[in-house]
Amino acid sequence: MKDLKSRLLKFVKSKKINIFTLFLLLSFTILVLNKLSRTYINTITFPVETVNLPETYVILNDSNQALNVTLKTYGFKLLRYYISKPKLILDYKDKLQLTDSTYLWSSHRSYSKINAQFDKDIEVVNLSPDTLYFNYDQNATKDVPVVLQENIKFSPGFDVLEGFKVVPDSVHIVGPEKLLKAITAIKTVPLELEDVHLDLNQNISLDLPNSDHLITFSHHKVHLEAKVEKFTEGTFNIPVTLKNVPQNVVLKYYPKSVSVSYYTTLSGFNEVQAKDFKVECDYSERVANQSFLVPKLVKQPEKVKSAKIIHPKVEYIISE
Repeated sequence: MKDLKSRLLKFVKSKKINIFTLFLLLSFTILVLNKLSRTYINTITFPVETVNLPETYVILNDSNQALNVTLKTYGFKLLRYYISKPKLILDYKDKLQLTDSTYLWSSHRSYSKINAQFDKDIEVVNLSPDTLYFNYDQNATKDVPVVLQENIKFSPGFDVLEGFKVVPDSVHIVGPEKLLKAITAIKTVPLELEDVHLDLNQNISLDLPNSDHLITFSHHKVHLEAKVEKFTEGTFNIPVTLKNVPQNVVLKYYPKSVSVSYYTTLSGFNEVQAKDFKVECDYSERVANQSFLVPKLVKQPEKVKSAKIIHPKVEYIISE
């Protein structure tokens, strides 16, 4: 019986405590809401960020600046800025003054721009300091070619006629002149493919040099395109033309024509004609004590990927 009474007393006491705690929390919440609904004038320090600077200029690390902004608004609005402070944007286009080594930002010129970065029910009462100074240095710029690193093996009878197209074919880089001088090209990461018989159409990352963020690159990837086609071989007999033979020299040479083998696409095979090739022997390039000239293929059609002369020599004698 005594145990039952003691349990009942404990239960009632605990209920009283819970009700008291509930009312205490409710009162505190009402007090906080009442405080936050009032209008306050407080000064908060915001970090700043400069934008739209010419690409040849860079803000130095010793130019870390902050802006003290006095705001008039409800406590709810102020509380969010104490929890998380956004960066205030200082736009170079807003008439920042430029000296030999410093950018000058004036609150008088940019007051409306700062005010516009806050909600409409927040009034910017004051900005300090009146002027911010940003030390800068000049960068150099240049464009360097992209070099494709590839080891692409095609399926038997397949190849590309027009080669590989890399887009873009160059990268615009900005950074200290000394560092840029050492960069003459940007390579892609190595690309290895086997048994290729379909068109290539893919992105490839660039192997960018480590510059500790001192150099900026316009691209970090490039796009590779290539039309892969079925290829075949053909052969033509092409007349040999002599050049640079003196007027007082009469040459007799053999053969009068040479076989030229060529490698082209199956789709363009019928468009290739013998007249599209030209083989020459240059008499001025003859070697003393040798009775032959070396024929050279000086003309071939665009649809031919490669061509070669099967007969490497043209015998000749000088006729009196």
